[in-house]
Amino acid sequence: MIFRRPELEKDNPIAPQPYIGPRRRLAMARAAASGELSEVGNMRDTLQLLTKAASRFVSSLPKARKADTGLKALRDAIAQAEQVLSVKTAS
Repeated sequence: MIFRRPELEKDNPIAPQPYIGPRRRLAMARAAASGELSEVGNMRDTLQLLTKAASRFVSSLPKARKADTGLKALRDAIAQAEQVLSVKTAS
C-alpha cells in the first residue's frame, strides 16, 4: 500500500502546513531582523551596480526607430535611479 504525503507535493493548496514551534519562530525572526540591518548599508552599492548593469544592457541593444514601451520604462527607471544616487552621494 502506498501512502500519499500531500505536504511533499509541489503547489498543493490542501497540504497541511508543518508545525513551527515558538522557539524556532522567534529564532527565525531574530535571524531575519539581524540580517536586514547588516544589508541596509549595502543598499547604495547594490543600487549602483544594478544601475550600471541596466545602462550597459540598454546601450548594448541595437537602436530602433520606435522605442518599445518596456525599454522606455527601463530607461526612465535608470535615469531616476541615477538621480537618486547623485542626491545621496552629494549629501
